[in-house]
Amino acid sequence: MTSTEADALQNILSWSKDRPAWQRDALRRLVVQGELNEDDIDQLTLICREAKTPFDPLSSDHIGAQQKGAPTVALRNIRNVQNVNALAENQTLNLIPKGLTIVYGDNGAGKSGYVRILKKVCRARVVVGREEPILPNIHDTQTGPQRAELEYNAGAQVQKTEWKSGSSSDVLLSEISVFDSRTANVHVEEANDLAYTPYPMKLIERLVDACKGVKAKLDDEIRVLREQTPQSISNPPCSVDTETGKLIAALGKGATAEQVEGLATISDGELARIAELTADFANDPSVTARRLRAQKSRLENLRDKLKTLEASVSSENGEKLSVLKSELITKTDAARIARQNFAQDEPLSGLGSTTWKALWEAARAYSMAEAYPDEEFPNTDPTDSRCVLCHQYLDESAAQRLQRFESFVRDHTQQEEANAVQALRLHRQGLIETDLSYEYLRVERAFLADELGNIELERSLKEFAIRTRWRLRAMLRANSDVDHPTPQLNQVGLDAAISALETRATALLADENNEERTKLREELNELKDRQWLAGVKADVLSQMSRLETVAALTTALQDTRHNEITSKNTLLSKELITERLRARFAREIDHFNLAGLAIELKQTQSKAGVSRFKVGLIEDSTHNAAEILSEGEFRCVALASFMAELATNDSESGIIFDDPVSSLDHLHREAIAKRLAEEGKCRQVVVFTHDLPFLFLLRNACTQVEDPAEKTEIALRHIQKRQSTPGHCRNEPPEKAQSASGRLNSMRSHLSNTRIKYDQDPDGTDWLITARGLIDSLRQTWETAVEDAISPVLRTFSSRVNTKGFARLSAITQEDAEIMRKHYGQCSVLLHKASDALNPVAPSPEAIEDEMDALESWLTSVSQRQDAIKVN
Repeated sequence: MTSTEADALQNILSWSKDRPAWQRDALRRLVVQGELNEDDIDQLTLICREAKTPFDPLSSDHIGAQQKGAPTVALRNIRNVQNVNALAENQTLNLIPKGLTIVYGDNGAGKSGYVRILKKVCRARVVVGREEPILPNIHDTQTGPQRAELEYNAGAQVQKTEWKSGSSSDVLLSEISVFDSRTANVHVEEANDLAYTPYPMKLIERLVDACKGVKAKLDDEIRVLREQTPQSISNPPCSVDTETGKLIAALGKGATAEQVEGLATISDGELARIAELTADFANDPSVTARRLRAQKSRLENLRDKLKTLEASVSSENGEKLSVLKSELITKTDAARIARQNFAQDEPLSGLGSTTWKALWEAARAYSMAEAYPDEEFPNTDPTDSRCVLCHQYLDESAAQRLQRFESFVRDHTQQEEANAVQALRLHRQGLIETDLSYEYLRVERAFLADELGNIELERSLKEFAIRTRWRLRAMLRANSDVDHPTPQLNQVGLDAAISALETRATALLADENNEERTKLREELNELKDRQWLAGVKADVLSQMSRLETVAALTTALQDTRHNEITSKNTLLSKELITERLRARFAREIDHFNLAGLAIELKQTQSKAGVSRFKVGLIEDSTHNAAEILSEGEFRCVALASFMAELATNDSESGIIFDDPVSSLDHLHREAIAKRLAEEGKCRQVVVFTHDLPFLFLLRNACTQVEDPAEKTEIALRHIQKRQSTPGHCRNEPPEKAQSASGRLNSMRSHLSNTRIKYDQDPDGTDWLITARGLIDSLRQTWETAVEDAISPVLRTFSSRVNTKGFARLSAITQEDAEIMRKHYGQCSVLLHKASDALNPVAPSPEAIEDEMDALESWLTSVSQRQDAIKVN
């Protein structure tokens, strides 16, 4: 069961470990800060939507509620404060570990600086926007770390710790609670309902508010992202049946950036294809079909020539060149040997050479055509024959030589050599004739690029032609096959281009619903949609990124649902708002004397799944408590809830109050004073106040009880400003709150410490000022002595007349009155001499001491006589 705040916070801590990261961070912020501001919501939203964002979860170190089994903790002192506001250093503020310690300080005395430290060190809830930052001394340029030393009791042990700004405090000190009515669990709801929400429930309730805040931020981000969708994408012009249309429909549903890049990358050839298909469907089909078939015929002619060129560079032709070349070499070698044998006995060299053969062939032609047309060559008739070259008559040896020359020429080795030369020449010539001129290829390439708009085909043709002609030249140079790749015409794309032209022409002349025509329209639609996608690619990729973000934000929104949180709040409300707490709350309300108003906790209608407990009037359900209660009564209700929660926590560790009665009237002050005095009987209670009447009320509540055993131990402390430096601690009551005896003792001590000023210069200014202050204090102490004398009946700032002490006033005699008047008057005379005279004369220390003796004697005499009178 989580019947106490400590249990509930531990329960929330355990429960939070299964919550989303941002909620764990939000719980920490709520515990540390009290509320969330806009920056917090922004940071929590970032954690919610970015899984890898670092976060700081709620931990046991952040929970400051009293823990089960923890020892009773009470502060003993706080000392050596450094760099906090302008507080004086090397001071010690002592506190009693049980009972009521009243720390009084005027406005600006430094009291608030000590309170701020304790709010940081102990368990104090703060609200965002109402934090009390601990600032350094703005007038001191040499600042160090803000720190303070604390000593406290933890059970029977005395512990010491040091607080430093920005560092974690000793966890045991969180057992001490600090009350601040601004952060109480009682608050005014809508319609002036006064509601009570225990802190753990308030924590869960604010987590629900954080869920709403983060959800609103995420919803805004999603809305903004969706509003950024371009009109071209939200209402795309592309067809739903094309690949592009399907891609756009799948944005945010599986479409990838790679798919977008692939479809949006459109080549020059595809752009040309768009132009040609668009033109096809725009012009007269028959005219376009004739043009297309003319283009097809030209491509077929080009293909035929390229096929011939391709065949010429085949390996078979290369091998044939190699064979012819080899045969020529063989035949040439044979003819050369024959020539050598033929010419070896002749007087001239060069016989059988090519030049010689040309000469011989010319002689034959001349002889058969001109010289001896009717005779065989050579004409060697002995009766009438001349040499056709030198026109000399032929003798027998010359005739024989000519016959031998002709036999050599007609020899088969020479004929075979000539045949081999002719065969190689004819084969080479055939290959050369298949080559295509540069100009022809340039014109055809221009036709492909410009008229057909097929850049890729033009480039393929260019590459094929270059490689084929290169191989042909290499083969012709080597007269054999060469180690160069043989280009493949079927890879150029002419067949597909020719087929496409025929398809287009056929489709144009076909019916509108013809399959081929339909395919062309589909192709055109696909290409046009891809062309559109290329133009909006950047927008599409941005939209994909936005949709991915929207998907992530939508997923993150699931972590802002507060169903489980409100269920947790309902469970806590059932366990925390027990009959014990309700009864204790009612008792605390009675303590504060709320003008007879009967108030109780009532369960009311839940709001957004968060349970509400209304502070209602028992006897009047028609009015809201907030409409009836005054500001002071509201503060009392807040204090009652605080005290009730402390009671249900079963802890007796210290509690600290910072000006708990500010703006309250006397009746409520007195009621609170009594309640705090009562609480001081079982635990440490520390009250910081600048309200002197409340100090007296607290002191009276602790001491003015019928049974001495019921008195509450009390200690008065004083924080004051000295020479413009606040924070000086006096572990004694302020002078205004001291008894006459106490003030007299202080004056004697001061006189003893300052007597040296008189000894050094009795007429000096230093002694004059000291004496004047002592005399004025002495006169005020006489006034306090009179108040003490009548205190059995009426005390300062008390509205109660104690009739039982009336008899003790009878101890005051006429002589007491005369002595008092005499010495009170003497103080006035001495003060006049020291202040208003033309030439001031300061009394001697002895004269002042005589007046102190007279006051002490008077006090002793009166108090002894009053104490002797028994009061029934």
